[in-house]
Amino acid sequence: MTRHVTLCAVGIAALSLAALAAQQAAVVTGDHSTPLRAVAAAGNVGISNAVLRDQDDIRVIRVVVEPGGKRITHEHTDVKFHLFIPVTSAMVLDLDGAPSVNVPAWQPYYMKKGTKHGFHNPGTAPVEIMEVFVK
Repeated sequence: MTRHVTLCAVGIAALSLAALAAQQAAVVTGDHSTPLRAVAAAGNVGISNAVLRDQDDIRVIRVVVEPGGKRITHEHTDVKFHLFIPVTSAMVLDLDGAPSVNVPAWQPYYMKKGTKHGFHNPGTAPVEIMEVFVK
């Protein structure tokens, strides 16, 4: 029994070290203080973002949408899926060919690869969003 417990403890420690090594090897490119850059494509208004993490299997960006800001309809064909997560307050997600969705703060909205979407902020304060793209 003691040998079994010892082997389990060693196995858990090895997995923990492997997970820690993988986390440290990740490409972290920013945090909440990273300067935002305007999304310049025609039709975008009051949208800026910063890349927080970009690696082979995942990309995470912070997006700020000013009051009245709008992100034009677009799609992501380079990912398996992505999560749209308003952080500071609700956002309106505009889905191509479907009714718009009011997404509450901290409620992830799941979209498959190629889902055409945009979003806008009808409120009076900026809204921060986190987008997580799984490649």
